[in-house]
Amino acid sequence: MRSVRYFAGLSSLCLLLAACQPVEGDSLLTDKKDDSSAHTLDKTPKSEELTVQLFSPTINMKNTDTKAEITGECYVSTYPSHRLIVMNGSTQMALVDTNPATASNANYATCKNGRFNFSLNISTLASGVYSMRIIMQAFDADGNAVMNEARAAPTFTLTK
Repeated sequence: MRSVRYFAGLSSLCLLLAACQPVEGDSLLTDKKDDSSAHTLDKTPKSEELTVQLFSPTINMKNTDTKAEITGECYVSTYPSHRLIVMNGSTQMALVDTNPATASNANYATCKNGRFNFSLNISTLASGVYSMRIIMQAFDADGNAVMNEARAAPTFTLTK
């Protein structure tokens, strides 16, 4: 019985060592120093990667409420700076970023760790139903605004 266990253990060890032999041919992993593409990331910003998603496309508030908290997920690709603004038609709404990336706040919010959270000032709105839009504006290294209307400008309905 002991020799059977010894033989089984020795066979397992041999199989393990055989499985650890170098892979022949092409491999997804490489340790070749002359292959510079294997160890670099493409950090080029891509406008098609800009995304904003709301957790709720409908927000119902009381007539007496003065602020509405809006949260969601976002991704800004590798752009050096960006901002989220809220538009009610052609009017930019006043908001306060409740999770600011910087100490200064210029009436816009930012993505932080893939999330956004801001408080929208609705005190000037009369009772009614409003169709609003969150717009993400990313800025390239030269300061040019870049947008993705398809994925980075969702519409939501606010009822007051």
